Amino acid sequence: MSVITAPLGPIGLLAIAYLCLLFGNFSRRLSAVTKMKSYYRWFPAAGILIAIAATSQAVRSTAALAREAPQFLNEPPFAILSFYLPLAVGVTLALVLVWHYWGWILKEKIE
Repeated sequence: MSVITAPLGPIGLLAIAYLCLLFGNFSRRLSAVTKMKSYYRWFPAAGILIAIAATSQAVRSTAALAREAPQFLNEPPFAILSFYLPLAVGVTLALVLVWHYWGWILKEKIE
């Protein structure tokens, strides 16, 4: 990991978290029109999990670049619990919700 590219990873993850908020707003409007169940309330939870992963990536990249950082920040269990697990759960939750609300677009295109 280099000094130049270290901040780019969290910025990308924060953009994905923002997309979760946008999809939540669009899905809220769609469910109001079509009288669907309100599963859109889970979009902020997915966005928060992705933001936690972004924060963890920023902390881990800073610790990797620092000379006197605590050693546990560079250990694999910390990475799994603070980055990979929240990212996987958040992205999976967002994907399932987006597919639930917006999957009809693909079905219309195929038919």
